[in-house]
Amino acid sequence: MKNGKYLVGVVGAGGIGRYHIEGWKKLNDVIVFGIADTNASVIETVSKKYEIPVAVRDYKNLIEIEEIDIIDVCTPNSFHYPVTIAALKSGKHVLCEKPLAIKSIHVEKMIQAAKENKRKLMAAQNNRFSYAGKMTKKIIDNGELGEIYFAQCYALRRRELPAADTFIKKELSGGGPMFDIGVHILDIAYWFMGCPKVHSVKGVMFTKLAKNKGITGAWGQWDTEKYEVEDFAAGFVLFKDGRALNLTCSFLSNLPSNWSAYLYGTKAGIIWPEMKLFSELNGMHKDSTLTPIVQENEPSHHIEIKEFLECVKTGKEVLVKPEESLEVIKILEAMYISHEKKREVLF
Repeated sequence: MKNGKYLVGVVGAGGIGRYHIEGWKKLNDVIVFGIADTNASVIETVSKKYEIPVAVRDYKNLIEIEEIDIIDVCTPNSFHYPVTIAALKSGKHVLCEKPLAIKSIHVEKMIQAAKENKRKLMAAQNNRFSYAGKMTKKIIDNGELGEIYFAQCYALRRRELPAADTFIKKELSGGGPMFDIGVHILDIAYWFMGCPKVHSVKGVMFTKLAKNKGITGAWGQWDTEKYEVEDFAAGFVLFKDGRALNLTCSFLSNLPSNWSAYLYGTKAGIIWPEMKLFSELNGMHKDSTLTPIVQENEPSHHIEIKEFLECVKTGKEVLVKPEESLEVIKILEAMYISHEKKREVLF
């Protein structure tokens, strides 16, 4: 700390990193003290724009600064593990962008390092912090939907494939839409269901459109020769208590974009995040759309940053428990194994 304020270092100052910086700078008891990025022009631009005193290309130099309390990891997926481990071992609390890591064994080591060094660790699964996320969870926990016995989850983009190498090369991303956006919808649906123990996973992957030079990208054109990950994925998760979850993801679907979770309950069903509620009353369909009386305008990414800081300050448990993130990564990992082996993966 410095002058009673928490010092934050952000590793990865590109797109999502800048968004995180803006969230940290909203907090009166925080100083964004440093950034690290391998791109020299990025660190120069970002450090000047946000008036950040320390800007380095090697994240290890940032982590070595003793006064820094929190490291915010916004790097490509494959670098989440080494940066997080180094930060935890240096006594820093860590907020890490999703997915927490691309291998479950790495998440296990992260959890161990956090416990050994008595530091907070949380994956930035921002949907849990959105108004629709928090209210849906409250409705479920209050028993208003009954038992959620099945979830149908969609993370479908029609022509929105991020063109950078960090998304299309497997060594950097860990996977395609299943890892990039599937992790979001899987995490929140799994959380809505109470994070049950997994029995088995079946997954399939396709790369049917991304290699086609005739496909137009809304977010720019990617190098079709470099493309190494799936552009479509689907999977089925069976839980030990008999409940189940189905997941469908795509970057380039020839169907409309769809970002939603359909939660099937014994008393009522709900479509998230639209907050459309379906039930029965006296032999009649009862359908409604829930809307907040007081609108929440703050971005969910910034809410998660504020709440993570509160956990650091007070010692309370983080909302996205690392053990829950571990199970999510195990599920995603099993999806790829299932596809490769062409069989169901038992847990």
